[in-house]
Amino acid sequence: MIHLPKRQLTLLGGDAILIMASLYIAPFVRFGIFPDASFIFTLTCVVAILAYLLIFYILDFYNLDEPLNMISAMRFAAALIIANFIIAAILYLMRVPLYSGTVFIFNSILILYFCLTWRVVFNRFLKHKRRPFRVVVIGSGRAGRALGKVLSGNRDYEIAGFMDDDSKKWGMKIGANSVIGGTEILPSFLVEKKIEKIIVAITHSIRPELYARLVEAKMRGIVVYDMPSFYEKMLGKIPVNHVSDLWFVYTPISGVKRTIFNYKVKRICDLCLSLVGLLLTMPIIALVALAIKLDSPGPLFYIQRRIGWNERVFDLVKFRSMKDGTDVERDFAGQRCDPRITRVGRVVRLFRLDEIPQLWNVLKGDMSFIGPRALMVEEVHAFTSRIPYFSLRHCIRPGITGWAQINYPHGATENDALEKLQYDLFYIKNLSPLLDLHIFLRTFYIVLFGKGAR
Repeated sequence: MIHLPKRQLTLLGGDAILIMASLYIAPFVRFGIFPDASFIFTLTCVVAILAYLLIFYILDFYNLDEPLNMISAMRFAAALIIANFIIAAILYLMRVPLYSGTVFIFNSILILYFCLTWRVVFNRFLKHKRRPFRVVVIGSGRAGRALGKVLSGNRDYEIAGFMDDDSKKWGMKIGANSVIGGTEILPSFLVEKKIEKIIVAITHSIRPELYARLVEAKMRGIVVYDMPSFYEKMLGKIPVNHVSDLWFVYTPISGVKRTIFNYKVKRICDLCLSLVGLLLTMPIIALVALAIKLDSPGPLFYIQRRIGWNERVFDLVKFRSMKDGTDVERDFAGQRCDPRITRVGRVVRLFRLDEIPQLWNVLKGDMSFIGPRALMVEEVHAFTSRIPYFSLRHCIRPGITGWAQINYPHGATENDALEKLQYDLFYIKNLSPLLDLHIFLRTFYIVLFGKGAR
């Protein structure tokens, strides 16, 4: 499962069609003759289409929150130039003939025009094409209030009201909405307010009468969610403060299944990526090592005890980015202006170069390329006693990058640990090759632009 909304997929699908159209039209613009329709399915075109879409995806052109303006148009043009260089390099290495340089230029101009026009149309008619879904939230306790806070900032949903069978809560305000009464009015309320979705935000046991009303609503075509599942769908994380042991027992968790991908393919991919990564980064490793030695006294590598798969302790290896001996001073951990970091350390952290030696940990089997972040022994002991379900993050190998790492900035507080755990549990629950690919590509964007670095 990839946490990619349908509208983003629509935007990407439109790009794919328009890129194919551009590849087909460009030879006509140059030579006045349309190629055979099978031309689109040649290796040259397939490589080009995939490369364009991949570069657009890595450079965040499917982020619906980004405005469409002159700056984004210039970024799109720059992305096309980068993609063209990559396509030319790939086709050269594959010894596949490249269409003429003039056709290449016409193709780029057509893609720029078509895809930018498509974005104007998409933003005007499809980005928010329908009215918000009307929802009713059942439950006004902690889970209900947390859900109300999330929904209040989302234009895709409109809360018609809260319901609670505790009469003491009737009339209570939750944001801009009120608790309108008990669930006995649910059947008539659904018709009167044209409700499309019901979200049950109750963490304790539910009375049989409410179950009957929910079943009746579902049979009438209304979508019924429990709060954790809806929260997961919207935000890509599991609300650990609002789930129970029973929820974990009955919900399917992909990351712990004994599948070929989990137990064989993922490990083979880790071995290949770590070996190739170490070979390709040898020149960078040499330069970083020299810079660290010239910049400050101390060892080249920073080795720290971390907790990994099945709570086994291992030695994590990184390039040293702090002054020697200051790692025990934890008061500045996770802060942007950390005085312990050296001049070279700031650069290597910005581009995540200090993480390169962790490829050795992946090669050894201590870590995976993608997974939850490996935490220090002291952090794990502290957070396990205070944060529910914290130990569940150790049911798979930790990773150099992961769902939490690309969605939440680095931090060392208990609140940071809670937020990252919610993303980690989402990853473990939904682990799949497509989700791993999504994380891998997003990591490229974060590294290239220094997002979230400390």
